[in-house]
Parts: sequence; C-alpha cells; structure tokens
Amino acid sequence: MGTGRRLGQQLAEWLATGTAGLDNGLALGNRLCDLLGADQALAGPLRDLARRPLLRQAMQSQGMARRSALRALVSDLESTYAPRVLAELVDLLEAALGEAGLHDAGFGMGDRREQEAKPTVLRASPGGGDDGWIVAGGGATPQPSPPPSWIPDGAPGPGPSNGGTAAGSSPPLATGVGVGVGRDPLAPQAASGGGAPIPPATRRRHLQRSATRLLRSLGHRLRPLAAGLALAAAMALVLSWLAGVLDQLVFEPWQWSGGQALVLVLVLPQLLTIGPFAKARQAAVLSQEQSGEIGQAWRWVTAPWIHDRHSEAILHGLVLLLILGPSPLPLEDGVLRYALTALATMALACLSAGTLGLRGQRWAGASGVSGALIGLAACHSLLRWREISFALGSQAVPAWVLLVVVGCLQLVWILPRRGQEAGGRGRDRLLSSQWFWGLTLGIAWGVLSWLVSLLPSGGGAAG
Repeated sequence: MGTGRRLGQQLAEWLATGTAGLDNGLALGNRLCDLLGADQALAGPLRDLARRPLLRQAMQSQGMARRSALRALVSDLESTYAPRVLAELVDLLEAALGEAGLHDAGFGMGDRREQEAKPTVLRASPGGGDDGWIVAGGGATPQPSPPPSWIPDGAPGPGPSNGGTAAGSSPPLATGVGVGVGRDPLAPQAASGGGAPIPPATRRRHLQRSATRLLRSLGHRLRPLAAGLALAAAMALVLSWLAGVLDQLVFEPWQWSGGQALVLVLVLPQLLTIGPFAKARQAAVLSQEQSGEIGQAWRWVTAPWIHDRHSEAILHGLVLLLILGPSPLPLEDGVLRYALTALATMALACLSAGTLGLRGQRWAGASGVSGALIGLAACHSLLRWREISFALGSQAVPAWVLLVVVGCLQLVWILPRRGQEAGGRGRDRLLSSQWFWGLTLGIAWGVLSWLVSLLPSGGGAAG
C-alpha cells in the first residue's frame, strides 16, 4: 500500500497548478506510469484508469457531480480489478480529488479486509506486453503480457500441483479468458486440472451482479442526456401532428407524396441558413459538450433538421428523395419515423463518444436516417437474394451502389484527415457517428424482419 496515494498526491498537485495535457488519457497514463519507476506493476491499470471518461468527468467537476462520477468509476473498476489493485486505484482517486470514503462507494467494498483475504487468481493472455497481472492470495507480480482476464472474487482457484509451488516461481495460472478471447471465466472447470466446478448458484449470482453493474453504468451515462432525449421524443409527436396538418393544407392539393414533402421540409431549414444566417446553423447543431446540458436540450430537437455541411445536406436530400419519393407513406408518419430514427442514432453516437473518450464531436442532419434506409435495403437485397433498386429517371440504382457511394462520402467526412491532431482515431470517430449507427440499426431491422418472415413458412413446413 502507498503507491496509489503517492500517485494521487502528485496528480492533485498537477490539477492545482493547471498542468496541461491532463485531459488526454494517453498522456496522463504515461505520466503516472513514469512515476512508478522500475516497479511497473500498476502500469496496466493506471493506463486503463487514465483513459476512462468518468475520470476526466470527475477531474472537471465539483461537489455532487464529482462525487457521483467517482462512485460510478469505482463501481466500474471493482468489476474489473482484483481487490488489492482496486484498493491502490481508489487510494489514488481519494488523494487526487480530495474525496474520502470511496472505498465504501462500490458494490462490494464494504469490508475491504475481507476482500483482500480472499485468494484471487488472475491470468494474463499470452502474447507479450507490459500490462499483464498474476495475482494469488492478494499479492501481485508483473508479467509480460497484454491486458488480463480475471476469475471473479470468490471463485475457486486452481487445485494444488504435485509438490506445491516452488519458492520464487510464479503462482499457478488459472485457465481464464483473455480480453475478448478464450472461454467464459464462470464456466465449470475440468476436474482433471482446473479444480472444483463453479456451482450454478454462484455462476448465476456473478452474472446478475455483472448485469446490475452494466445497467448502472448505462444509467449513469444516460442520466445527463435524459432531458434532451425526453424533449426530442415528445417533440417528435408534436412535429408529426404539425406535418399532418401541413399535408392536408398544402401537399395533398399538390398531390405530393409523403417522401417528397419530407425532403422539402428537410431542405427548407437548410436553405434558410445560407449566407448571413450561417450562425443559426451552428446554433442548431448538437455538440458533445452541450449534449448533457439541460439548458441546451432543445438542440436535440433542431439537430436532425439542420446539416453541419451543405454538401452533406444535398447528398442526403437526394438519397431520401430517391428512396422515399415514390413511397405512399403519409407525411405525418414519415416525419415521426424520421425524428425518432435520427434521435436514436444521435443518442447512440453520443454514448459511444463518451465511452471512447472523444471530445468535440458534433451531430446533425439526416445521415443516420439515410444510413438506416440504405442498410435496410441492402440487407433485404442480400438476404432475399434479389436486387432492390430505386428509380432515377429511366435508370434503376441498386441498393448496394447507394451503400458504396454514400458510405465512401461519409467516410471522407467522418475520418480524420492527415495531419489532424484532435478528434480521435478513425475507428473511434466512425463508432461515434450517426451514419454508422443508422447503418447498424437498418441492418439489424432487416435481419429481424427477414427472420420473422421465415416463421410462418417454417411453421407450415413443420406441420
């Protein structure tokens, strides 16, 4: 003990003096690891802690907001690390941010001494690296391996080997899983070399605790967005009603389809932001910093109807006109589906950006809705093994052509350009984009509807 508190005191000094770069998780992790000196036992957990968005949120807030972020962070760490490693990290947080009592904030840290007395076995996946851990009986020895996998506290460890463990040798390794690979750490172990199997009741209890932690973590991340999400969902119903009134008064006498009217409703606000009204366009876009502010919740309503780029507005206007132009869907239903789909893609993109630690992201426009429609059409075309096309004059444009062309243009706008310093990695930016989540939702809906369509024929064949 003592390493975590020493590092926390140094972090507190950096925060007090306003040291630059503390909001960069990679740079902060490297600084903390440099303070470890030759003993790099905590290097892996420190880098992981520094990259967590909840830590940056706690460092940038005060009072109850900081306390809430720290409690959620401790709960997440408890589900990941062995008790002794967890204790060092919590000591660091207490010393750095001046919050006492965090050892009692987690779901299982009420009796810290009881937890530290439990033998905890932890295995690192082979392959090299310096973040691996092997823990037995509460002690830790650094091993050259990538990020570890853990057998949960209280699970039986490996059985004794012939003659025990020689002095100075590494403790026996559990046959757990690596991060993203291997088998379930709660699966029963073979009697020949893995000790006694885990009882089903213990397995269910661990799964229930993991599900509870996951739901609590998701709830913590959704809480700041609740006002914007609720307002946007309610306004979607209002906009749908207004669209129905407008359809009866204007578009029905002109004999316009609901898809054509929707494109016009989407293009008009964009045209109004040209020239001297460009500031209005910037004000309507939803930024990551404003997504959790109650006073800026109205941006969740305006963002789907304004594009950050005029070129993007032209592209998605043409895509929606191509796909929805001949659709018999009434305007009020089209507006409702458009607003709710855009809201879902913005919410998922915002959650992804916060989880990945990105900053400065902006969301607006119809890219999520366009991605959902293209993904749905391409998925139907593939699963039903027939071409789905959209009429463009005398020509027919296949769904897969739209997917390739629109997808390439979206990647140009989403991925960082060469030499761009801020904005995160390309993969993270893609996972935090409306286009990606719209495409994902469209494909998921296409697969689900295809599976449902198989049920009656499957039932008839079985009968």
